[in-house]
Amino acid sequence: MSLVANHTLFFTNMLSLEWRIFYTCVATIIINLPFGYLRGGLQKLSLCWFIAIHAPVPLVILIRQFHSLELTWSLAPFLLGSFFMGQFLGRKIWSVWPYRKSQYSCIFKKNN
Repeated sequence: MSLVANHTLFFTNMLSLEWRIFYTCVATIIINLPFGYLRGGLQKLSLCWFIAIHAPVPLVILIRQFHSLELTWSLAPFLLGSFFMGQFLGRKIWSVWPYRKSQYSCIFKKNN
């Protein structure tokens, strides 16, 4: 049994569906910004690169459940679009202001 599924919070019911979708999309973008930024400094298609893309997915699911939104075909473009927009903007921020004082690398990297 899900911890969030049957227990909607009192103030989320007061918001209209449009506002709940809007807040969910904004939160999805904000959550994906640091992961997109982290992805900017990693080697493309490496294990850590995939982790940086997929790690925020459970957080986005929790936010969607927090706003009591079911994943439907009409909601999916908004959520996927905001997910990719957050990743894209985080990557663009890294290309403008990269953190290069000490190069970070993947913790799963093989040592030769």
